[in-house]
Amino acid sequence: MPGKDPNEDQIFQRYSAFYDLLYQDKDYVAEADYVARTIRGYAPGARTILELGSGTGRHGRLLAAMGFDVQGIERSPAMVSVARATKYPRVREGFGSFICEVGDICSTEINHTFDAVISLFHVMSYQTTNEQLRRVFCVATDHLSPGGVFLFDVWHGPAVLSERPAVRVKEVANLEYRVKRTAEPALDTNASTVKVVYSMDCEDRRTGETFRFSEQHVMRYLFPTEIDFLAQACGLRRVNAEEFLTGCRASPSTWGVAYVLQK
Repeated sequence: MPGKDPNEDQIFQRYSAFYDLLYQDKDYVAEADYVARTIRGYAPGARTILELGSGTGRHGRLLAAMGFDVQGIERSPAMVSVARATKYPRVREGFGSFICEVGDICSTEINHTFDAVISLFHVMSYQTTNEQLRRVFCVATDHLSPGGVFLFDVWHGPAVLSERPAVRVKEVANLEYRVKRTAEPALDTNASTVKVVYSMDCEDRRTGETFRFSEQHVMRYLFPTEIDFLAQACGLRRVNAEEFLTGCRASPSTWGVAYVLQK
């Protein structure tokens, strides 16, 4: 078994406090609609979902509001704390549910199966080694009921190599904070990874205090043949691959590709 990357326990720590602010423009409602529609398209009676890498719970709570019972697993305690403390959207009793807990998606064991397993916003691309990917695929397979679907999105290898990662700057603000995030990528074609250093320049608008920190995130880009190999090794079959959210055919300019595997 490969040694644990010492960086793994460092990502999404201070960063998690600003996660929802940084992605306030992300259309979670449309994404949850897409996930629900896709799951029901392949498993019409689906009701239960295991979410691997549930983050701050935004997808999970939206899916719960659509009638699913969602169990989230998230390795970052800080992210789980945010998910448990945030009340969005309201999930009505008897309609659907969302719960989340701290855990490792490479090894989590739950004593029942689910109609679907999902892993969104490139969580699978954070699995940078073949062994990590294999273990997550096995976890998904072990927790799927017969006929269940595994839906996830990844960085699409052909797009990464065709367009190449570039430095990106994003500035956001709310009543509490003003944040400037600079993302500096470094491509490693031998490992099929991109190391992204996020530099965060922050201002507390209530006190005027400024502070700076950085986190390093390493992402794995993947190719359809790799997905097929992993799926077949775990007893799954690929039933679809398309651009995430739009449903368009993946191309060398499509960075985010959604895969649907079925047991």
